[in-house]
Amino acid sequence: MSRLGPLLPALAAATVVSVVAFVSVVAGGCSSKPNSALGGADDPARVGDDSGLVAPLGGDDSGSSGNSSSGFVSTPGTGTPQACPASQGLSCNVSMCKNGKHTTLTGHVYDPAGKNPLYNVIVFVPSDPNPNALPAIETGTKTCNTCNTPVGNYVAATFPGAVRAVALTDQTGAFTLTDVPTGKNVPLVVQVGKWRRTITVANVADCATTAVPESGPGQARLPANQNEGSMPKMALLTGGQDDLGCFMTRMGIASSEYAAPGGTGRLAIYQGLNVGGFNGPALSTGTAGNCTNTSCPLWQNTQSLEAYDIVLLACEGGPMDPDAPGGFGGAGANITKPAKQAMHDWLNEGGKVFATHFHYTWFQYGPPDFQTVATWLGSSIALNVNGTGTIDTSFPKGQQFAQWLKTVGATTGSTIPLLGVGTSVSSVNTMTTQRWIYDNSTSDTKYMSFETPIGGLLTDAGELGGRQYCGKAVFTDLHAGGAPLGDVPGMCKQGDLSAQEKALEFLFFDLSACVTDDSIPPPPPVEPPK
Repeated sequence: MSRLGPLLPALAAATVVSVVAFVSVVAGGCSSKPNSALGGADDPARVGDDSGLVAPLGGDDSGSSGNSSSGFVSTPGTGTPQACPASQGLSCNVSMCKNGKHTTLTGHVYDPAGKNPLYNVIVFVPSDPNPNALPAIETGTKTCNTCNTPVGNYVAATFPGAVRAVALTDQTGAFTLTDVPTGKNVPLVVQVGKWRRTITVANVADCATTAVPESGPGQARLPANQNEGSMPKMALLTGGQDDLGCFMTRMGIASSEYAAPGGTGRLAIYQGLNVGGFNGPALSTGTAGNCTNTSCPLWQNTQSLEAYDIVLLACEGGPMDPDAPGGFGGAGANITKPAKQAMHDWLNEGGKVFATHFHYTWFQYGPPDFQTVATWLGSSIALNVNGTGTIDTSFPKGQQFAQWLKTVGATTGSTIPLLGVGTSVSSVNTMTTQRWIYDNSTSDTKYMSFETPIGGLLTDAGELGGRQYCGKAVFTDLHAGGAPLGDVPGMCKQGDLSAQEKALEFLFFDLSACVTDDSIPPPPPVEPPK
């Protein structure tokens, strides 16, 4: 994407530095220098050891370990246990193996439904086995948070050649963690943005490779509800022409998380509009927010949006915006100029929005800088056309996206079947916006994303240091299942995602991740505070 222009060589160099840092920087809480108590490479206690460093954290296999509250039980390796400062936690239970061997965990991370693997998820073994030791994740977006959501201190043994026990999943959802602790009930954390879940691996064999279960209770997947872990606070506007509400249940979000605004659930439902003077789906388990008129409480001001991390806008069958030609769609209006300014300002703060079809009005008829992110086609034409889409592989994430779609069986060759697709965008502004999917015959854009503020903020290092983005908006002419059957989640039917819904799932969790320039590879996990 040409928006990087002359910055590309500098950013490429920065990416190389980041990758090196990802491999070599030691996490907070673990010394970056070999501790004399652990024994260095020339320590006589290490010579001839099969596994070297294995410091018991107390107790035996009976569960009387000093970390019994977390369930972790240390298991001695084949070498002589070494002394280790308690502050280094589970890093003390990492064996230094001989003959090039390592204690390794492998597996895949899945969506909340446990069906589709996910890309770019952080996987790590925390240095403290107590789950309450992980940093709290606050919901809501009021400040520019970019990529600084904490992941907690992860295991990082200090013997020569040790590797930090943290990784990012690849395009197949796979991960490999090297130099993990040996023992029973080893904690494993999976996290993308504000989604986080901790599981335990029953037994991790010393100086060998252990596979995390691919199904069942031990499966590494994101949480389906708050009892299983942390989730972002989301708001969903229903619409009469897009089943986005039930799409969320098919991804695995539990019905218990659907709630009225201000409720305890992580998915607040706001009832939107439909063509013909009707309304979109309501909330079957409570009272949805009323967005059937211009007093919609979701976007009354920036402060009302700040309660959420992500806002999802389902197609209402028309723009429902007095600024858009013919924008009422036969159902009145619920979008105003102040609302579009509030959305703009919240996105600049760090908010994230997922908008489908006629919600192009937030951008085409929004504040001036939003209007420039794409070439718009006016009132959407060719509504509900079927066809094929092509994945844009001209950038690293697009290449990973294309390979992921093959992994989950969503593409045939290089194309993806599309059903009920609108036509709202002909092309994107390559200086600000990334195209992900385009029509195979017309090249019209079907899915795009852009970071906010438009053009980014200069970092302290100036132009050569790149730019910082706070929030992110995505727009797509793809629908998630067509017209809804009724109120959510009560009328939702379970089943596998369609091909284009799988594409939307990948892109939804990409939106959930930390905000970075989509035209370059994702950065390594943020180093925890020391």
